[in-house]
Amino acid sequence: MLRMRWQRLRIYRRPGSVLVDYRILRNFVRIYQFTGFTQ
Repeated sequence: MLRMRWQRLRIYRRPGSVLVDYRILRNFVRIYQFTGFTQ
């Protein structure tokens, strides 16, 4: 599920926004862990 969202974000990716994407990915991981996505 995380990969699908990540691929979606890559579609709207802009040149030079690698750091921003990395921060967004970290936030997603943090949110998923917080909500207990390991169920």
